[in-house]
Amino acid sequence: VTAITLKRSRNELKHLASILQGVYLDLAPIHLSPGSSREQAAALLGVCEIGNDDADLLCNNLGLDPIGQLARTGHSVLSLDQEIGQCVEMAARVASKYPNVTPISIDGSVWAGAGASDSQELGAVLSAGVLWVRALLAAGFDLDEISNKIEITLTAGPDQFMTTAKIRAARVCWAQVITACGGTPSKAAVTIHAETSQAMMTKTDSWVNMLRTTAACFAAVVGGADAITVAPFDSAAGLSNNTGIRLARNTQLILQEETKLSSVIDPAGGSWYVEELTDQVAHSAWKVFQDLESQGGLGAALLAGYWQGSLSETRSKRLKAVVHRSTPLTGTSEFPYLDEQKLEREQLPESLSAPKGEPRCEPVPLFRWSAPFEQMRDAVDTSTEEPVLFLANLGDIATHTARSTFAMNLFEAGGIRVLNNDGFDNAADCVKAFVASNTHIACICSSDSTYSESAIQTARDLRSAGASLIYLAGTPEVLTNAATNIDGFIYLGCDVLKALAPIHQILE
Repeated sequence: VTAITLKRSRNELKHLASILQGVYLDLAPIHLSPGSSREQAAALLGVCEIGNDDADLLCNNLGLDPIGQLARTGHSVLSLDQEIGQCVEMAARVASKYPNVTPISIDGSVWAGAGASDSQELGAVLSAGVLWVRALLAAGFDLDEISNKIEITLTAGPDQFMTTAKIRAARVCWAQVITACGGTPSKAAVTIHAETSQAMMTKTDSWVNMLRTTAACFAAVVGGADAITVAPFDSAAGLSNNTGIRLARNTQLILQEETKLSSVIDPAGGSWYVEELTDQVAHSAWKVFQDLESQGGLGAALLAGYWQGSLSETRSKRLKAVVHRSTPLTGTSEFPYLDEQKLEREQLPESLSAPKGEPRCEPVPLFRWSAPFEQMRDAVDTSTEEPVLFLANLGDIATHTARSTFAMNLFEAGGIRVLNNDGFDNAADCVKAFVASNTHIACICSSDSTYSESAIQTARDLRSAGASLIYLAGTPEVLTNAATNIDGFIYLGCDVLKALAPIHQILE
């Protein structure tokens, strides 16, 4: 690794020094995670001074981000303006003694983790950036040196091209901000740190996370990020073990050493698709930025609850796409594996104390897209009896396989084990096999023509044989007169949570 980030660092210099025993601070500079306090920053600088006579060698990031911290907790000791003012004062002191230390962080992952779109994440980062530009200018900083005192963190998600476009658009928009302020963009390039999105990480089939983080890291490199952090594949399961951390580090090293992308200036430059997408993201993010500025800036929008409302709307839309499976999650909502060996990890340590200060705004939530499906899987794991569903496949394999495969995939995404078969020539054989399976839930799968001929009678026979719930693979339109015989319909685009709710109610 070329740098280390500390989360929840202690304020005591002696304690911090013991943690960093054996770390070569001139080779691996220590960064504090965004939202760290001024006391933590002072302790870090004190540790770095020990045995280091050249202040120019220190290139730490102090992680001062009162806006992000307020958004996470909803609390602060001082008002937001006072918090920003004290951070600016510290930035001025640090700049006079440690010219290469970056005191200010702008963390887009706070908004991405709350469900923000890529444009909303970037728009909020720009609004926070303008807030800091104004505050630092008022403190006497030169406009062209302000960018050196700020680091922007953006998330890298599973959409490779969108991630690349977002990072490239961030530079375009930042140059526009500096130009509007009267500065020279070529002298005021901002540092962009990309970290793989925590929202995309899953607890189920966690090994797939390695594919997600590899694609995200690759996209961040192509987009031109200055620094990248890859989350361990097991980070959603708890405290990552050495294997997870090693694989996360090696993902970066392999991409760096074997693809040589870091040796190329703007690898995506000249690609019509990427250039056009970059332009679209830049314009969309600028509209979000203008909207926030019309509310008085990000801080005012956050304190008034306006920004939380915007994030809630986007989060609802994205959640809808997940539960309708138009946004697929491999290994979770698509192609689940019920017999996987779950990862056993220590739980992450809880916060050392309750949020400090007064409540000032509604905190933004932390959300992972796989959470609704994982909750269903957990409900099954804690139930006394595993729910099993029988596929009532009518006709030969060619007739039912498309819908039976779809049904098996959907039900197992909710933790419902499925008994599949090659199909039955008639309803009597199907019902006989259902009785032998000793299950109480069935799903009829076949073609539309077969449904019109025998689905209703099959459903009646299954009910008489003891089926408490009967589904049909298809839209309600394929069997309009089956309301009293079919309990639920599953089809492409249906709400999986709503469809499986009756089964889980039985479990409860």
